[in-house]
Amino acid sequence: MRFTNKNSEAVTDATPDKTLIQLLTEGREAALNEIMRRYKYRLHAFIIRYVKDEDTAYDILQETFIRVHFKAGSYSPAYEFSTWLYQIAVNLCRDWGRKQKLRQFLSLDAMIGDKESVSLHDVIGDPGGNIEDLTELRQQLRLLDKEIQRLPHKLKTALILFAVEKHSQEECAKILGVTPKAVETRVYRARKILAAKLAKHF
Repeated sequence: MRFTNKNSEAVTDATPDKTLIQLLTEGREAALNEIMRRYKYRLHAFIIRYVKDEDTAYDILQETFIRVHFKAGSYSPAYEFSTWLYQIAVNLCRDWGRKQKLRQFLSLDAMIGDKESVSLHDVIGDPGGNIEDLTELRQQLRLLDKEIQRLPHKLKTALILFAVEKHSQEECAKILGVTPKAVETRVYRARKILAAKLAKHF
């Protein structure tokens, strides 16, 4: 009978996530490097949309992977790895939000490494080339961005994951630990609040 040593298994871009987390529990640092390579841009995109600050987003991103390293043994294969990973990031964002007394509004657009610009322009359509329309759109987007930051954590997180990050309702439910119906309700409430806020200004 031939026995294989998992600790000697090569880590490649084809290695399944669940295998990577298992290798990480066995001390394979290369597994963590591969996890970071796969998820750092996606996680950073979500985090920066939540905190709206590059340095803070980077700190939370780093802390997320640190916790993956030290909590790898607590991961249950019954769940998707990406769901577990996002839950860690969401919890860290929530903790940051609780401690944050003044939320700084920096920029509508945030560059994600060498990837394309990430913007709420993806959520609201282009009104055309009219200068007046474009100016009004920018004002609406700035206001919308500020109001998103003021939403309660549960509504804000659901809205960003679903409407901006484009996760499915089912994926959001798994990440947030709620039912798909709860996600739908939170997104609806968030949009209703935002619509009311915008209506007062435009």
